[in-house]
Formats: sequence, C-alpha cells, structure tokens
Amino acid sequence: MALKMLLLGGVSAITILAQPVEAQTSSAAQHPQENTSDIGAGDIVVTAQRRDQRLQDVPISISAIGASSLSNSGVTGISQLQAASPNLQVNKQNGSANLFMRGIGFSSGDLAAESSVAIYVDGVYQPTTFANVFEFNGLERIEVLKGPQGTLFGRNATGGVVQVITKDPSSTPEMNFDVGYANYETVKASAYVSGVLADNVSANVAIQYQNQNKGWGRNVTLDQKAFYARDFNLRGKLLFTPDNKTRIMVSGNYSNFDHDNIDLQNPPGSTLLTGEGYLGRYRTAGDVASTISGKSYGGSLTATHDFGGFQIRNISAYQKFSGYQVFDQDTSSLAFVKGEFFMRTRMISEEFHVMAPSSSRFQWLAGVYYFNYDTAFDPVNVTGVLFGPIGGVSVYGQGRTRSIAGFAQGTYPLTDKLNLTAGIRYSRDKVTYIGSETIVNSPIFVDPEQTKEYLKSKPTWRLSLDYKFSPDVLGYISYNRGVKSGNFALGTAPSFNEAYQPEQIDAYEAGLKTQFFDRKITFNAAAFYYNFKNIQFQKRAAGVVTTVNGPSASIYGIEADLTGRITRELTLHASGGYLHTQLGDFPGAPNTNRLSNGLDDFGDPTYNAKGNRLPYAPKYSGNVGFDYRRPVESGHVKLSSNLLYSGKAYGELDNRLFVKQYVALSASLGWEGDDGLRVSVWGNNLTNTYYYTFIGATAGASDVAIPAAPRTYGITLGYSF
Repeated sequence: MALKMLLLGGVSAITILAQPVEAQTSSAAQHPQENTSDIGAGDIVVTAQRRDQRLQDVPISISAIGASSLSNSGVTGISQLQAASPNLQVNKQNGSANLFMRGIGFSSGDLAAESSVAIYVDGVYQPTTFANVFEFNGLERIEVLKGPQGTLFGRNATGGVVQVITKDPSSTPEMNFDVGYANYETVKASAYVSGVLADNVSANVAIQYQNQNKGWGRNVTLDQKAFYARDFNLRGKLLFTPDNKTRIMVSGNYSNFDHDNIDLQNPPGSTLLTGEGYLGRYRTAGDVASTISGKSYGGSLTATHDFGGFQIRNISAYQKFSGYQVFDQDTSSLAFVKGEFFMRTRMISEEFHVMAPSSSRFQWLAGVYYFNYDTAFDPVNVTGVLFGPIGGVSVYGQGRTRSIAGFAQGTYPLTDKLNLTAGIRYSRDKVTYIGSETIVNSPIFVDPEQTKEYLKSKPTWRLSLDYKFSPDVLGYISYNRGVKSGNFALGTAPSFNEAYQPEQIDAYEAGLKTQFFDRKITFNAAAFYYNFKNIQFQKRAAGVVTTVNGPSASIYGIEADLTGRITRELTLHASGGYLHTQLGDFPGAPNTNRLSNGLDDFGDPTYNAKGNRLPYAPKYSGNVGFDYRRPVESGHVKLSSNLLYSGKAYGELDNRLFVKQYVALSASLGWEGDDGLRVSVWGNNLTNTYYYTFIGATAGASDVAIPAAPRTYGITLGYSF
C-alpha cells in the first residue's frame, strides 16, 4: 500500500521537496513625473479604468512608474518589480514568477496555476507564470493597481493588476542604443528604433539581450558555476491610422531565456541527506544543475474606432510558450529525486469594448471577454533512488480552460465634485483536465488516463464614491468583490487530482490623493481591509501534494507615497506600507518541524494555523530615495539612489521559516550630452545584503532555499538620435 501511494503521488515529490517561501523585498517610490523641465508641470496618464485618465483623478490605489524611474531604482524586469511599489512581492518558485499584492497571491510551480495578481502587457492578459520572468524592452511605464480589479480586468485579478505598457510607434524618427558591461561577466545590449513607414503608417522595434556568463556561486558536487542566466527579448509594433477616428495597432513579441539560477541550497541550521550542514553563501550541492529554459512568442491586434456617440475597441491576442526545467529536489549529491518538466501553453483571447466618448460627462464601458487557454506537462519525469527498482514515474497532465465574461462599469457625476462608480462582471469558467501516470520510460500505467471537468460561474463587482475637495485633492471610498478561478493541478496524479474551488475576497478601501504647492509635492495614501475566503494552497498528505481550498483570513493595512520636487534639479521620494494578515481557524494546516539532526519531519496532523500570518506579507516595508539632475556644459549629470527596507516575512502557513528584515541600496550616476551621447555607472544591492528569494521546508528531508543576487554593478554607454 505504501508503494502504491508513492507511485500514485508521482510528481508530488516535486512539491514535497520544494515548498515555496520567498524573501520579501520592499518598495520603491512612485515617481509621478518624468518631465523635469518645469516644476509642478506634467501629469502621469494611466489606463487603470481602461481609458486615459490623470493618475490623481483615479479612485484606485496606483503606483505609476516611468521607464527612467524604474531604471534608477534598479528595476529591469518582472523579477525586480517588488522594488517599484509598496506591498508588492515577487516569488520566484522553480523559475516561475508569482506575484503577491497586500498578502494576496498563490505560490505554486504548477503550470496551470495562474497568479492572483494579473499581468497585462499592452492590454493583453499574460497567464503563464513561467513566461512572465521577462526583462523590459521598449518600455513606456508600469502601472501597479492595488486591490481586486475583477470588474474591468477580470480573470484572476484578485490581488491587483500589473500593467506593462510599451512605447507606441512615433510620428518622428527615434533611435536609442545602449551597451553595457557588469560584474559576473555580464554583457547587456538594447536597441529601440521607431518612425514613419508611409502615410498613416508607423512602426517600432525593441531588442534586448543580456548574458550573465559567470555565476554568483558554485555547485560543489559538480564543481561548476551556478546562478547565471541569459535573456533575449524582441518586440515590435505597427500602427495604422487611416483617419482621425480609427487606430489599428498590430504587435508581435518573441523571447528566449536560459536561467541557471534556481539551484536549491540548504539554509543555515539545516542538514542535507548526506549529513552536510550549511555550505556557505551561493554554494549548492545538487548532483544535477537546476535550470529552466524556454521561449514564447505571440502577437495582438488592437483596433479602435470613434463613432461620435460611442467608441468601440477590439483586442485579439495569441501567445505560445514552451519550456524545459530540471532540478535536484533533494539538494544533495545523492541521486535521491530529480524532476524534469516538459511544459507547453497556448493562449487565445478576444475582448470587445463599447464605451462612451472621451468628452462625455457620463463615462461608461461595456464589453465581453473570451479566454481559450491550453496547458500541458508532457510529461513530468520524477526519478531517483526514492522510487527503487522502477526508477521513477512520468506524470502527464493537460488542462483546457474556456472562459467567457460580460461586464459593464460606469462613472456618473452626482455633483460637480462627487462621482459614483459602479460596475459588475459575470464570468463562466470551464476546465477540462486529462491526466495519467506511467512508470518512467515505460508504457505501463500506474494511474490510467482520466478526464475530469470543472464548471463554475461567479460575479464580481465594484462600487466607489470619489469627491474632489479641490482641484488637487481627491478622496474616495470603494468596495470590490474579487474572485480567483478554480482549476486542477496538472502535476498531481489523476486519482488524487480534484478541482480546487474559487477563492473570494471582499475589499474595502479609503484613499486620499493630494498635490500641493503648484504640484511640487504629491502625497497619496490608502487604508484597506480585506475579508479573504476559501484560500487556495498546496497540501501534503500520505506522499501526495494537491492544491486545495483552506481557511479564511483577515487583512488590513495602510500605504503612503510621497514625492517632492524640491528644486528643478532635485526630487525626493519615499513610500511605505504596514500590512497585518491573520489566518482564521485552520486545523490540519500543512506544517513541518526541524529535527535535532537538522532534517525536517512530516509535521503534526493536529496542528492548527489559526492566528498565523499569510506568506509573503511583511508587516513593514518601505523606501527612501532621490533623483538629482544638474545641467553642465553640453549636457547634464544625473544621480539617483534608492534604499529599500523589508521587514520579517514568513514563507509558509505554519510560520516556521522566515526571512529576517533587511535593507538594500541601489544607485546610479550618469552624464547625458546634448548630442545624444550618454554614460552611466550603476549598482544594485550595494549593501551586498544576503537574503533568499525562495525558502521552503522539505518533509522528510531538508529545508531548501534560493539566494537573491549579491552586489552587482556595471557601466552603460548609450546614444540617442
């Protein structure tokens, strides 16, 4: 019977031996003004309500950060995005990017597990967490929307939405080139070209390449480098404007990556199965190098037309991803258990909007959304001496998600100063799961093929009131219902794979957006309370790991952003957040304990996690920094710095493992000439703070962790014309 349970568990060893935890990184300030030519002039325009609005007029907590501000804060891709907004965390589990907003998120290495914080690129939802570990290229800005955004953005925006907005083609020629070199033999290069191709037709292309050839650490068993990576990204747009009422944008993208930065090591105090203790910083002992590689490509077509009394917009998109991942689960030189993942996804989406003209006093939008998403582990091979003479098992899993939704939202001015916003969305999800399990490299079934279905319909909604106390002071209150859809876990053997149900959040928020002294000072603050129910999490039982629904939790906190344009040359910024999370009654919660020999037990089945904090939710986080720009002969000098703070953060529901509080400093110094030439030196994590981006328990083995990058620094040369 024990052998049967082990075989049916199959890929469950993957999650037993790598339970997710991440170090919590703090936030960088919102930089509301990229144009420094006039103090107080210039407003950030955002699309948080699927239309262009001034940031300070939107009754939602938002961090909007331009490309240069992100670069000044050391943010070059999704993986560093936690340095851009309060209470936003990025968990990199086994190569995937799982985002957490105000404690809301879902950490899983399962291919079908979509994030609770939705990522959109140029208006298109990106469901694959493994393909979302990308570097930015041709970036215009990032918008981080806090709290449930299910009414207008819909699918799995329970914690919030991150909008990545790239540059549109320009009507005048534009070229921008950068090359750089950094420590760890890192070479970087990027190019952006934009201009007019013909009457009413313009185009752009953005290319980004990065190769970190030397690793941060070393695998002592294989005697080879560890923690290095290579990325290539290509993105282009073609804009047609046949008349002043019609706009058609065709976009395409391609990315290819090879990351050897997911090697697991044992943290201090834990012991490997071989009896070895902590190996030291950035040192691992696996008998195989843990890597993930993949490529994705796709495109979208966005067309808008103004009929005068109303406007229409259609967004059609296609995206495909394929990848391969391998890692040593036991972290030691023993060939105890190894996982190989062959992954593929395909997404087709269609969204249609009808909306009020921009000049209308009553702003409204209605639409429909169709989502067609296929995922597959084909297969997952789990091998090693753990499986005895059979060598291992292969788990096959396919998921087919079909979702359709209708939605509407409107903002009506009750008075000249008071606005009422109301919206509703109704979504219907159908998921078909097909799975089986065989002995590895054999047609012999351990668990024959099974087909299961999940069908659920759920409404989400939004209500808010906002009041203009003055042209530069806005107050608002809101209530939002958010829902994250259910699914099946593709890496679980079919006999144990039951659908997990939607989780639900009711979010209440009050906020204040202000500007003073001719908009030299911007201060925005928000307070929030969440009632979080039916939380999705991973559960271990009898050698099997499944995704199930658990307890409720209460969440409340505050956030604030302050930016001061002190002079034409100097801008100061600071942001901070306080977050309280508390689990409800949770008997039988997953847990482990470290034994006296440094290994982990299988936990206490009677353990109750009531009162514990949610993972990836530090109580305090914040930052302080500045941007200084001073004219000099034939150009100007730029100096920027950002100091991040992250409080103690727990990694799992039992609150045993945690990352202690830490600070990290980034800075850059550069010169930009009037002729377009520029040079800069920069550094990230200049404090050389050692912390983990992944840490977790291993039932029956050892605690495991992945360290964050150490101090990195380099030089960049650029030219624009």
